Parts: sequence; C-alpha cells; structure tokens
Amino acid sequence: MTKTYDPKKNIIVFGGKEIHGFAEDSIVEIEPKGDGITSVTGCDGEVTRNIDPNRQYTVTLKLKQSSDDNDYLSNLHDLDRATGRGMRPLAIKDLTGSTRFFAKEAWVTKHPTVSKEKESGTNEWVLETGPVDDYIVGGNN
Repeated sequence: MTKTYDPKKNIIVFGGKEIHGFAEDSIVEIEPKGDGITSVTGCDGEVTRNIDPNRQYTVTLKLKQSSDDNDYLSNLHDLDRATGRGMRPLAIKDLTGSTRFFAKEAWVTKHPTVSKEKESGTNEWVLETGPVDDYIVGGNN
C-alpha cells in the first residue's frame, strides 16, 4: 500500500490566524515538556511506574525570514509582555493524515534569534502551551 504526505497540507492556526511562510526544510516541531511515563526498578527488581502530570508542550514554528507572520508572532509576544494577554489557542492538523494537536492556551516565549546573511534565513518561534489533552501522532493516508 502506498501512503501520501504533502507538507503543504499541514495547517497551523494560532489565535484564529492561519500561519504561512514556512522554512524550506521544516514546518513545526512539537515536543512534550514532561517525561511521560518513566519507571524505577528497586534493588529487589520491583518496578514502579511514574506518570508525569505535566501535559505542556513546546512547539517550534519555523518561518522564512520573509514571512508576514513574523510580524504577527512578534506583535503577539509584545502584547503578552506588556499586558499578559497574549495567550491564544493553537491548532495543528495534517490534512493528509490523522496527526492533530490542539492547545487551548499557547504563547510565544520570546523573539527568535535573528541572523542577517547573504540569503534569507529562518526564524524559529518557540511557543509553550498550557495542558494539552488533544494530541494524536498519526499516520498518513
């Protein structure tokens, strides 16, 4: 069976605005902040599982330096620093598969490191989320 993945069919909506202008080789990274489920083995071999209650995530959006959405993310971060009112919902969906991610609360942690060079580069925007209950890492159709 042949499966299809199309990077153009990854939709990212932050604060009701669809984000565009992604980098050449990467769109988004989603990383859990917690440890998930770990285990400890005692001297007698008994195993205890530990379930980390942290359901926060770090999401990195990778935008071309020329993307208009750099302005949107920068302004949202500045609003949050000035007023504490920069949290927005974040939704990520792969339309060619079943992967989906939804956070009711997400915010831009800081401005990206910017480098000006001969060719335009990439701005990596790091977002953090509140607790996430709707995340499925799925396959493709």
